[in-house]
Amino acid sequence: MSSPSARVDVTRLLDRLRAQDSGRPRVTWYGADGERVELSARVLENWVAKTANLLVEELDVETGDGVLLALPAHWRTVAWRLALGAVGAELVEDDDDARVAVVADGAPAPTGAEQVVVQALGALALRATSVPAGALDAAAVVAGFGDALPFVPDAPGLQVSAAASPGARVLVDVREVGDAAALDAVLSALAGGGSAVLLGPGAPDADRIAAQEGTAPSA
Repeated sequence: MSSPSARVDVTRLLDRLRAQDSGRPRVTWYGADGERVELSARVLENWVAKTANLLVEELDVETGDGVLLALPAHWRTVAWRLALGAVGAELVEDDDDARVAVVADGAPAPTGAEQVVVQALGALALRATSVPAGALDAAAVVAGFGDALPFVPDAPGLQVSAAASPGARVLVDVREVGDAAALDAVLSALAGGGSAVLLGPGAPDADRIAAQEGTAPSA
């Protein structure tokens, strides 16, 4: 049986998380080679706002426009998902249905989308290593966009599964559940007023990180 889901207003969600505790870790990412990135409510809101403004101002994305998000479960993908929800974009699975396709640095560029965006995934990456002609390098330009979320009055919101334990800090291991389920678990934790520790490929042992981060059992 599928989990119950709801539509969440991204601006209100981020406002609520910041009001609860702006410095509290909300998304913590562990990757390969000891990579660890921690985003507080304030920092997460900043990344989402800049990404949402990139979508609206640079890519002319409007409510209902299709966007293909061809990225693995990652902290940057969480920011993209929230930004897409904030501007009312529709998440699609086929680049032929997409106005914009967002792909990981080094991945083949889709041929059906009107605009391709390349996203570097390294923690300190300021630009992508491989950007096809005509594509946009997200890491190189995102910092130049505004820190306030754009006002999109008719955005339907972000659909998320209901959080099993509202307010909890949960461990999500992509190696166990896969990319789609991992992203859904992180977004559900945020929507429930909690936080998530996301383990990617090459991350340290899940049990050790759970003890270190004080999380609930692995999703």
